[in-house]
Amino acid sequence: MKKTIGIVLIAAAVFMACASKPPTVSDSDMPPWINEQPPEGMLWGIGVSSNAQQNMRLTMADSAARQDLARQLQVLAQGMVTDYAREAGGIDNTAAMQFQESVSRQIAQANIQGAVRDLVWTSPDKKTLWMRLRLSKEDAAKTAADQAQKAIESEAARYAEFKAMDALRMMDQQIDKNSTSPQPVIN
Repeated sequence: MKKTIGIVLIAAAVFMACASKPPTVSDSDMPPWINEQPPEGMLWGIGVSSNAQQNMRLTMADSAARQDLARQLQVLAQGMVTDYAREAGGIDNTAAMQFQESVSRQIAQANIQGAVRDLVWTSPDKKTLWMRLRLSKEDAAKTAADQAQKAIESEAARYAEFKAMDALRMMDQQIDKNSTSPQPVIN
């Protein structure tokens, strides 16, 4: 009986593995430039879209390519792993339980200025659009430096405004403290 159950379980596992096999993508379904590497000093972002409308395909592929560039420039990666094991029972009769969990998240945020549409390719079935954007590493570094400078200037302006308001508040306190209340004029 145990042998029969074992064979059934193995057959079910093999069947599930074959049934859940991801579809393979043939070379004709992908642009010829997909495996190329960008030249030195250049970044490429690749986006794909299969929306029904041509304008929407362009917009979504462009957006996906910009997200790809953003992930290359700045990614906040967060992860958590939980591993739990427990064993209980007597000397000759123990039961064990083990639990593992892995959770991860990536958030990309970057200001993409200077990215230019490099190549656009439509699949033979005309349903999928691939887009490649290019961005020079020099432009990416300049944008990052400009953003950092603007953040510093903005912070300096906020601090100057805060100090001015603080000085006015101190002046008002001193005036209130040193002035006498007005006396009515009697005729």
